[in-house]
Amino acid sequence: MFEKGKRERRQSEDDKVFNRMLLWLAGAVVVELLLLLLQKAYVDIIFDAMVAKALQSFFHVFSIAGAVAVVGCAVWAVVNHRGGKPTALPVIIAAVAAGLWVISLLSYFMYAEGIRILMMLPAAAAVLIIIFFLYQRPFFFNAILTGGGLLALWIYKQYYMTHPRLTTACIIGGVVVLALAAVLALQLRKTDGRLGSIRVVPVDSNYLMTFLTCAVTAVAMVLGLILGISMSQYLMYVLVGWMFVQAVFFTVKMM
Repeated sequence: MFEKGKRERRQSEDDKVFNRMLLWLAGAVVVELLLLLLQKAYVDIIFDAMVAKALQSFFHVFSIAGAVAVVGCAVWAVVNHRGGKPTALPVIIAAVAAGLWVISLLSYFMYAEGIRILMMLPAAAAVLIIIFFLYQRPFFFNAILTGGGLLALWIYKQYYMTHPRLTTACIIGGVVVLALAAVLALQLRKTDGRLGSIRVVPVDSNYLMTFLTCAVTAVAMVLGLILGISMSQYLMYVLVGWMFVQAVFFTVKMM
């Protein structure tokens, strides 16, 4: 009876996790549909031209204001955390502002090509959602870093000839993010996976894979910038291979 009750509780917990995963995946589908509507209104102009003009004006303003909003919300969240106040509201606002900021940057500066890039992101997010719910937390963070490197190299390969400054900035910004991620991983290793009172990763997390992910991804991005767009395709294959290696590693670790 005890074993039966234990199995039932485990099955109930698994069902809850599965339902949450489905809910997040449904959210990714909704975002994809909204981006499709944005493409129709902003690029194809199926509505009045004033709608497209209004969207362009909003993207122009928010491409700057969005960054200010994200930083402001981050400061707000830190102040609330130190003061013992809830941080959910500033974090949610920061996440929404960050999403709109990315949409504004790509839509305003790259127009139709930017919308094309945006429409790839929900599919990538769906893969990350599955990893988040089915694998250990470190693999989720490593997948974000590797996927970001893949995206940066793809943007560099596809759009360097028409947007050299923006694509180069993507590569440089990605390397900076990877360096910060490595520093954060080092700090988490010292504090057994905690940032203050917040548990970020489990105590027994493998930080070596995170350090290797930061190094492999950064090297691939820098080599792409140095060797040029002709080599970017092969460097993308390297990152895809590294993602597969991680999937095998974390799958074996779960057994």
